[in-house]
Amino acid sequence: MNLKLSKILLIIIVMTVGVGCIKTKKQNRSGLTALVLNNWANGKATDKYTNGSLVIMSRADLVNQSFTGQCFDTFTTKGIVVSPSNYYNTIPGGGGGALNTDLKKYSLSTSNCSSLGFTGTTNTNLGSSSQRPDPSDEFTFKMYSCDPNNNPCTRAAITASGF
Repeated sequence: MNLKLSKILLIIIVMTVGVGCIKTKKQNRSGLTALVLNNWANGKATDKYTNGSLVIMSRADLVNQSFTGQCFDTFTTKGIVVSPSNYYNTIPGGGGGALNTDLKKYSLSTSNCSSLGFTGTTNTNLGSSSQRPDPSDEFTFKMYSCDPNNNPCTRAAITASGF
């Protein structure tokens, strides 16, 4: 009887700890805005890329024939237009180029996304992933894409990325 009671007590403890540890996980994005503002304060709000874009391109094959890519432009923080270089210098934006590999490149361009041949949304409310803006952060940008199946990446976009 004592063994049965201790098993029941153990099950209750495990359930209590399990339920107590379950929490709603909301992403803390204040760090991203702080990084962008820090880059802005320590550098320049505007530079030669202000009306340009950040291009992220990945090879879709091993012979450099197909690419998938994203392009970000129209950066604002707290309603002020800023250069994409302020985001590029954060980890989600490419770490200032430190995250470049033979398979994926992050690069700034003086051209905007449309002129590089990207298509996509002009919606700045793109969800809550760490690489997409959320208007509640007061940091936003527009995101465009290209891929081999729906909208092939143009030579201009591929070149702008550094491939």
